[in-house]
Parts: sequence; structure tokens; C-alpha cells
Amino acid sequence: MKRAILISMMVLAAAAGAWGQTLAGFQSGFTTFSADMASTLSYNATVGNNWSDAYIGGFPHFGVGLAVGMTAVPAASMQTFFDAMQVTMPDSLKTFGLPVPAAALSAKLGGLILPFDVGLKAMVLPSGVASALSASGITADYSLIGGNIRFAVLKENILLPDVSIGAGYNRLKGSVAMNLPLDSPTYTYPGHTIEATTPALSLDWTTDSFDFTLQVSKSFLFLRPYAGLGYSLGKSSVTGGVKSSLLYDGGAVTDSNLAAINADLASAGLPPVSTTGIIFNAESTSPVLRVYGGLSFEILVIKLDTTVTYVPATKSLGASAMVRFQL
Repeated sequence: MKRAILISMMVLAAAAGAWGQTLAGFQSGFTTFSADMASTLSYNATVGNNWSDAYIGGFPHFGVGLAVGMTAVPAASMQTFFDAMQVTMPDSLKTFGLPVPAAALSAKLGGLILPFDVGLKAMVLPSGVASALSASGITADYSLIGGNIRFAVLKENILLPDVSIGAGYNRLKGSVAMNLPLDSPTYTYPGHTIEATTPALSLDWTTDSFDFTLQVSKSFLFLRPYAGLGYSLGKSSVTGGVKSSLLYDGGAVTDSNLAAINADLASAGLPPVSTTGIIFNAESTSPVLRVYGGLSFEILVIKLDTTVTYVPATKSLGASAMVRFQL
């Protein structure tokens, strides 16, 4: 997670560093990026929900493990962002997009009488990771909670696989921020100048999503291939941009003069500013259909899942891995 956050913030910082070239361009590029990130978050939040076993079996079957992974903001939206900033997008992003990390401690317990299992998951950013990021100049926060239930439609036997349907809820919150290595960048338009003192790149995101799945799996000795369909719906929002103590024509932007400044910007066809900087917001309530699958390696009570996810609508990719103890 630390490495993915570092890569993401350095890439965004490189683009945001050019915001002063065109204020409207920054708004357009960042809003496009934020909207696609918001839609990505709805299935990013599902990490830890889907184990390789479509159904783990009734009580007393249980398991607990750690899942880590990432999903990618599509490269197309990143290209729009970099184009608006007149910055060349790194080759590393052109194929897979910008990685958004995810992690969860997950547990499942088999149900009583009926063939179902229930799961809970949670994660906060470990203090060691937060400290390491802070040493790199990045402030970050992350929290994820969720739960799901899966009903066995078909129970595995010699010939037939496990098949299950599931439903769950996930709540994800996160933020990252870093100071930009810029010396008070300025934007000038006819008769006026906006200067950003001590600029910092900032991103905050929140997701509340409901997730529905159909999954199939089949055990072969110590291997278990699996595949499924997932459908996430809910609301995701991303707020971010450049936080700064702004100067407008040399004077501070305050609550008392903000309305007049924004009216002047609007008359010039430019986006508004705030007392905290140049911040934009994007939301997504569009449902997201994903296809996922992978392979699990099973050695007695230890299992290692590897999963790849694909979203047809955006051509976005994701990957995750989980190691767990399971009876």
C-alpha cells in the first residue's frame, strides 16, 4: 500500500505542478480524473469480500485472513488530466492507469442449518505505514469496514462446483496530501493574478456501496480456480485539488471577499476558488459491473488467493491477493 500511495501522489504532483498554466484546464482535467476515480472506488471497496471458495461450508467452518490489492483509475481519464496540464503522462500509467490501493482484514463464519456464510472486514492505515509516508512528505489516512452474506446455490461434489450468490455493504474513506515543490505558482488573467502560497496536493474520498455477486469455484487437489460477476452500486465522492493560502492581486482570499472574487472569475469564464485553495468535487452513483477470477493455492488450513478484476465499461483492471487460515 505504501508503494502504491507514493507512486500515485508523485504522478499527481507532477501534473498538478502545472496547474498555473491554465486554471480552467486544471478544473477540467482534475474533474474528469476525480469522476473516474469515484466510479473506481465502488469496487475498490470490495477487497476482502470474495474468497476463492464460493461457499466455505456451514458452521463450524470459519476463516480469517488479510487481503491487499489495488484497482486502477483508467488510463484514458489520466490522459485527459495530463493533457489539460500540458504534461507528458508517464509510460507506466498508459497501460494500467493510476493505482488506488486497498486492504482489509477479513473473516467468515459458516451459517447454521441453511447453506450460507457471513463475513466481516475492517482495516485502518497502520501507524508504521503512516509514519513511513510522513517521512516521505505524504500525509495519508485510510479506513474500510464492511460485511456480506453468501448463500450456496449449489454445493460442490465430485462433479459439480460450488456456486453462490452474495450481497454486502462497504464503507471506504481515505485521504492523501503532500506539499508541492513549487515556489508560489501564479495564474494571471487580464487585470488580475492568483497566487498559491505553500501549495499542497490533496485528495479525499468516501464510498458507500452495496455489492452483489455470483461466484463459482471448484477444488482440484491443492488448487481452486474461481470466477464471478460483481455488481456494485451506491455513492462515491472525491474532493481534491491544490490546497493553499491564496492571494488575489496580492491580498488574501477571505470569507469577506470570496464572493466578489468568484463573481469576477465567473465573468472571465474561470472556475471558482475557496479560502482553502482551488478545490473541486466529483461524485459517481453509476452502478459498476465487474468480472473477476483467479486461482487459490491450498496447503492444509492455509490458503492463498490471487484475483484479477476487469470492468468492461471502463476497461479498468484490478488485482488482489489474500492469505488466510481456514477450517
